[in-house]
Amino acid sequence: MALVECGSFARASEVVHLSQPALSRSIQELERQLGARLFDRGRFGVVLTAHGRAALPHVRGLLAAAESLRQEVEAIDELETGELSIGTGPYPALALMDKVCARFVDQYPGIRLNIRTDNWQDLRLALLDHEIELFVADTGELSGDPDLDITHLPQPEVVVFCRHDHPLARKKGVVWGDLLDYPLAMTRVPEDMERNIQAMSAQQGGLKRRIECDNIAMLAAIVTGSKAISIAPRPIVADLLESGKVTTVSVTGIETLRTRYGVLQRCGRPLSPAAGKLRALILEFANLQ
Repeated sequence: MALVECGSFARASEVVHLSQPALSRSIQELERQLGARLFDRGRFGVVLTAHGRAALPHVRGLLAAAESLRQEVEAIDELETGELSIGTGPYPALALMDKVCARFVDQYPGIRLNIRTDNWQDLRLALLDHEIELFVADTGELSGDPDLDITHLPQPEVVVFCRHDHPLARKKGVVWGDLLDYPLAMTRVPEDMERNIQAMSAQQGGLKRRIECDNIAMLAAIVTGSKAISIAPRPIVADLLESGKVTTVSVTGIETLRTRYGVLQRCGRPLSPAAGKLRALILEFANLQ
């Protein structure tokens, strides 16, 4: 890994505190055991071969397993030190994981917590590449994935909301077609939900004006500052609703637009003690909402 990251034996040997000949012998021995050349060596440095690229995820997995072992040993000290990397989708980041992580850092201040906010597709790749231990996101596109262990969570109510003085705020009997007169601001949604949105919009000539953004704070600012409309779990907009900046719109015929949040981890691989504690907090807070 040091050779991959540094691109030269000289710099890599400094990182791993070995002489260049010793590092070279180590790489040669690994290549001999695998029966394949892992690096191409040239005057401009070293680069991975096709065999090296195939081996890289396994090497990362070994390093992740070693880190997991280290954390388990440190569990004897009541999780006083260590590191935990997790992921979250944009909506659960504000409606659930913010509270979970606040409680976690209070209980285990010695644990370095790394939080990645991203869409479910990229979080899945990060999980399988051992970059994170678990994540919380919409599971609609991930159900049935043999590489994932999914724990489904209680689902919050999904609401349509707009600014308090929006024309639709005073309208009765709103249907989906009424929303299409205004820009629709949303995060990226799973493919099946996207198909439902497109199908509902097709009868009115399709969805013409759309704003897609995974930054929830920006979406909220767009809605409060324009005639755009958004759809989100109610806990996301609870503070805005309480402040009176936005209001919900009762829309018939949108029952298919619902959340399917869950906790996802690698199938067959136990969590580190720190990840296990955080997962327990996720389930606790999710059931309180």
